[in-house]
Amino acid sequence: MSSSQTISGWIEKDGLLRETRMAALGIPHGFTTRRMGNMKDPIRRHEAAVRAGLPDPLTLKQVHGTTIYRAAAENAGSDGDGWILATSGVAVAVYVADCVPLFLWTDDGRAAGVFHAGWRGTAAGMAKAAVKEFGALGVRANALHAATGPHIGACCYRVGADLDTQFPASSFVHRDGATYLDLAAETRRQLLEAGVPGENIGSQAPCTASCADDYFSYRRDKQDARHCAFLSLGVAA
Repeated sequence: MSSSQTISGWIEKDGLLRETRMAALGIPHGFTTRRMGNMKDPIRRHEAAVRAGLPDPLTLKQVHGTTIYRAAAENAGSDGDGWILATSGVAVAVYVADCVPLFLWTDDGRAAGVFHAGWRGTAAGMAKAAVKEFGALGVRANALHAATGPHIGACCYRVGADLDTQFPASSFVHRDGATYLDLAAETRRQLLEAGVPGENIGSQAPCTASCADDYFSYRRDKQDARHCAFLSLGVAA
């Protein structure tokens, strides 16, 4: 049965989330929910791509860094954590299950990217690296829009004192004697510092750890099940 609902700027239909602003620009993209299954399974991944009307997406060997690749078949399977696209005819994806899936796109929808950032990638500056990569294409930061998909929120991401030196104080929430990391707040801070206008950065998405019926969470389940955040600029004619 088909179902549809809106969640913090995202619209879910039949197990697939789409960001409303990207959808309005006609940028093919999506974020798979738990209902679509584990995206590490190539059959499930193919089904998700078909549902979105896209070819099977290129993926990377994710290493929690800031290396970003241009979307091309020869880069599939490389060590890295992000993709940037400026041509049609190919789809790309990153895996997540608590880490931040970051989408960036231009005002005119002619270039876009999708990036994976857990605490290590965020601490290393993935959001800034992504904006810089658009700059290499001649895209100004003030022409970019951003959205973070579902990831573990500050409500659940309890961390130890070892991360105190990795992030500014604004990225932590202190509650009941414990410390929680706010990946969305740190991603937003980096985007603003890189020059992306605040009004172009989407609101925070749902927490994967607190929504067990909807999302996988490695921290909660300790299982190797992943969502896909995927993206394309359309299928070449």
